[in-house]
Amino acid sequence: MTITFKPLHESHFPLLLKWLESPHVKKWWDQDVTYMLELVKEKFGKHIRSLTLSKNSNHKTYAYIICVNKEMIGYIQAYNARDFAQENGLNLSAISGSVCGIDLFIGEQPFLHKGWGTRILNEFEEQILTPHFDWCLIHPSKDNLTAIKAFTKAGFKIFEQFQTESTAWMLKDLSSRNDPLPTIQKLIKERYEDAQAVFWAGSVSVNHGTSASDLYLVIVFEEVAHAYREAFIYDGWPIDAFIHDLDTLKYFCRRLEASDGKPALINMILHGQEILAQNSVSMEAKVIAAEALANGPNPWNPAQIDKERFLITDILDDIKSPKNKEEQIISVVHLFEPLLQFYFRAARKWTASGKSLIRLFKQENPELAEEWTTAFESLVKTGDSKAVETVVTKILEPYGGYLWDGFRSDAPEEWKEFDEGKILDELKSREPIFHHPEKFGKTKQDIENQMCDEFWEVGASGNVYTKKDVIETLLERYNDPDYQDIWEAKDFELTTIAPDNYLLTYTLIQDKTRVTRRSTLWSKKNGDWKILYHQGTLIEGGGI
Repeated sequence: MTITFKPLHESHFPLLLKWLESPHVKKWWDQDVTYMLELVKEKFGKHIRSLTLSKNSNHKTYAYIICVNKEMIGYIQAYNARDFAQENGLNLSAISGSVCGIDLFIGEQPFLHKGWGTRILNEFEEQILTPHFDWCLIHPSKDNLTAIKAFTKAGFKIFEQFQTESTAWMLKDLSSRNDPLPTIQKLIKERYEDAQAVFWAGSVSVNHGTSASDLYLVIVFEEVAHAYREAFIYDGWPIDAFIHDLDTLKYFCRRLEASDGKPALINMILHGQEILAQNSVSMEAKVIAAEALANGPNPWNPAQIDKERFLITDILDDIKSPKNKEEQIISVVHLFEPLLQFYFRAARKWTASGKSLIRLFKQENPELAEEWTTAFESLVKTGDSKAVETVVTKILEPYGGYLWDGFRSDAPEEWKEFDEGKILDELKSREPIFHHPEKFGKTKQDIENQMCDEFWEVGASGNVYTKKDVIETLLERYNDPDYQDIWEAKDFELTTIAPDNYLLTYTLIQDKTRVTRRSTLWSKKNGDWKILYHQGTLIEGGGI
């Protein structure tokens, strides 16, 4: 049976009222309160929220309906225990880390005394709490021996420091997880049994993890329809899995990460632990990653470097002349990522993001990294931006320094929303292709200008013609003084294949007798229309 948790909704209030007034619930929950529907709305309505529970959820209670196979059977609520410690008379200073408090009851009697309390707690921790909190706190009445037994089975322990005459405060360490390696091996057998290679990466794999660390897995199959990423909780561990085959790995490593400059997948493969026995797939995956890493990221061209110089200069101006202290701090935080990305990418070096970026910076240039950290801290404390400006100057200077006055960045011409009717008119004026020498010229260069480099054609005869074949035929035709070109084109239809790529079909009548169905693939490159492919199909009978 599946246990799930629905966020509390107003539609649940009548059911909640029934439960709260049930003798087995009232014995332990608000014994002195007589609930009516209006009181339920007043007390529980404030718990209806669209926000996500987290350790930063200040003074908010998040309420859920407990469901077993979609049947609603009880109620559970969670909150940041430190927010309510004072009113509960608790000193949580002895607990290091984030603490979540929970309360619950089973409303449906058929589910009592059957072990559901323990299962519900374990599922709630795994689905809701574990990604956000280090500890969980619960406080049954000392007389509620059934609840204490269920909570003990779920891993809670009596916390002697908090005990009162009537309440048993119980605590559970949510960071106490199963060993990661056996957990991963079990996961692979259950969920990815056909995987050919598995690489385990991240801080936990090198024994540097924290209670909030994930298990990062690259899972390689023989073939997948497409790469994907999925995240879920398994045996108390947050799993972040990247699913690939060798072809998708090539695309991600050689194209996407080379373009982005951040070799996350590459490093997970090269530095991750192999979970399965080494085989041809895992070795090929490592070769793909190693080659991509050695080739380096795609270089930034001068225009990209100038664009980033301009962005950094603009942010620095806001730091030097802020409206207030808050905006200055926000601006210097905003500067961090583009400045360090520039440091690496302008030099055609691999980079990173977030917390990994400052680690990489410290490895690459410890002295400059320390200077940046000191400058940042000084600005936050004093508002003086001179030290930050000094670091920015050092990073930009080898590439021309600051840039603002005179900067220009042109958007690609194709960055426009085009009317398909207008596009159809443009392409109709060019069809039949190569039958408008008066418009587009007769020389070899004129003909080449109308074609993509990859152009080819399938004629009405079924024969395949290369770009060279077509050019030679056209030059012969254009130079024949006796050649007569009599044609009529009609029934045009346009289909968008991709941005700036279109399929144009039409009927072509030549010499008033020969009828063919024509198809042309058009592509707009740098503002010019180019022919990628053309085909003619003879209509049966050959007549009009």
